[in-house]
Amino acid sequence: MTLKDKLLKESRNTIEDYALRFACNIEPKLAEEARNGRTECLIGINNEHKHILTSSLFISAVNELLEGVKVEVIQISTSTLFPSIKKDVLQVSWGDLSD
Repeated sequence: MTLKDKLLKESRNTIEDYALRFACNIEPKLAEEARNGRTECLIGINNEHKHILTSSLFISAVNELLEGVKVEVIQISTSTLFPSIKKDVLQVSWGDLSD
């Protein structure tokens, strides 16, 4: 196994482990949001973990772990004064109330 392969495997394992911890930790928050009548939750992404939380591997893994719940990265405006300034957030949604 080359060094490149070892490093890629380590990165992949780290992201998959992070996805598993994220999915376990987010379930109670989603249940609370659902009890409040919501069908989605926005989660801020801090710069320290942005490379993990925005990776396609992370998004794919979390979508598999949270069956029936859709997780995606979206951009929202950070200011009404400067709407072109945006930040990435995770949008976690589970349908609408008419389903």
